[in-house]
Amino acid sequence: MTRKPIRLAILALVAFLGGCRGETGSAGAQGERGPAGPTGPIGPTGSTGPTGATGPAGAVGATGPTGAVGPTGATGPTGETGPAGAVGATGPTGATGPAAVANATCLSADCHGNTALRKTIVNDQGAEEYVPLYVNPDLFAATVHGNQLCVSCHSDVNASGAAHGPVAKTYGGWARFSRKQAVEVFGTNDLVRTRNYFTAAARSCDTCHAAMGKFKYSAHATIYKQRAAHVDDALTAIATTQEGAATTIGENYVAGDCNRCHASCATCHFKSTITRANAGPRPITDFWDEVQATDGASDFNANMSEYAMNWTTNVAAHEFRGKAYFASDSERVCEACHTGFQRPAKNAYYWVDEAAGTWAKVKATAVKRHPQATELALSGSRALSPLSGGDNTAHAAFACADCHGTASNANGNIHNLSGLPYAWSAKGDVQCTTCHSNYTHVDAAVTAHIAGTYTHGTRVACVGCHTFGLARDFEIARNGSSTSHQVFVDPVTDEVRPVVWKNGHGIAWYSHNWQTLVPGAGKTDPAGSCARKCHYMGNLVGAGY
Repeated sequence: MTRKPIRLAILALVAFLGGCRGETGSAGAQGERGPAGPTGPIGPTGSTGPTGATGPAGAVGATGPTGAVGPTGATGPTGETGPAGAVGATGPTGATGPAAVANATCLSADCHGNTALRKTIVNDQGAEEYVPLYVNPDLFAATVHGNQLCVSCHSDVNASGAAHGPVAKTYGGWARFSRKQAVEVFGTNDLVRTRNYFTAAARSCDTCHAAMGKFKYSAHATIYKQRAAHVDDALTAIATTQEGAATTIGENYVAGDCNRCHASCATCHFKSTITRANAGPRPITDFWDEVQATDGASDFNANMSEYAMNWTTNVAAHEFRGKAYFASDSERVCEACHTGFQRPAKNAYYWVDEAAGTWAKVKATAVKRHPQATELALSGSRALSPLSGGDNTAHAAFACADCHGTASNANGNIHNLSGLPYAWSAKGDVQCTTCHSNYTHVDAAVTAHIAGTYTHGTRVACVGCHTFGLARDFEIARNGSSTSHQVFVDPVTDEVRPVVWKNGHGIAWYSHNWQTLVPGAGKTDPAGSCARKCHYMGNLVGAGY
């Protein structure tokens, strides 16, 4: 029997007894709680409560094993070069070489003391030419190098004292001497058909003359303009269309021709016999005006501006021209290369902006070869050229070395003349202001031209105003009018400079015919220099007229 029925039974009995005995008395005190009944069955699961807040992050797990190596990525750009490492210690002194060959051995009767010793060369026409190999010991001893060993200069000759074989040779160096040969250098076993060459002796001068060492990189030694020469196919096509006939712009470099004038130290300093190819009695200046006017003259030959430098006549004596000689250049060494003439004006073509394909043409003086020496002579003589000569006797009296001097001169250094285009006024050579540093143009307009402060901003180079005798000057002096031009805006320097025709190209020209400007009554006065050069209708420099 369960507890609840028992409890009910007791209550019922009490009630009954109370009814029998009288009114119900007050309830008795509650009895003690009985023992807990058994646990009921588990109720159904309640609905899921809301997600609690995220607890703190657990500790980082242990690093997993390294994965497999992936494919190699593309190479990144090269980093900057690090600083140079320290110079290593000097190595041990090498063994002493054999004693240098004494001059007595070189100049013995069995070798170069033999008066009959000579080299025979058969040229391309089958004719024999000779190179004398005899050196007179007494004449050599009297030269500036007389106390030097032969092998100090002839460094490619062995030191054993025995007879030596052929040595390597470089073609050229003596202008138009001997025959052409289409070669740059001769190996020791190559067939030589010309006497126009030089050997290691002409390249070893800087062993003693270190101050002149940069000559090997100069314009004269590298002939950079010649080696870069080429026909401009694009301009050729344009010019052919414009001219209505086949017109070639440019000239290709040709080994054996262009490099004949390649210069070494010996070209200027080893005494040679200089002769004109066409040995007529009249100088080229006698023909200057007539050739520029008509492109020809009686008794005129274009070879009159070609010279040959025969070095073989000096082998016996080994005489050298030093700095003192070039104060006058009485044998006209510079003129052997720097001579030429001017022909009537022609249409020349040039790139204003080659990248953009923008071209232009200019009718300008046609220059043949390198007439700087001739121009200089004309600058001080109206007798030599009534039409383009001048009164600048001061410059005309200069030797080339007065401006293009040596390392010990204040005025430039021909040995350092940079082998780069348009660098003559900045690297190694003289500038006008080297001598004319104290001269000031008092006219504000002239000063503005030099500074380039006009609207277009183009500077006018000194030679832009002071060069005379080119096409426009010449034609006005001869005919009273001109259809040609004398200056243009040089696309390389963006300066107003003289312009000439050279192998079809319109190029800036550094003429050596300088004169004092005649301003006239104003920039448009036809009697003045300004109107002749720039300030006329159709000019190429944007000048007002």
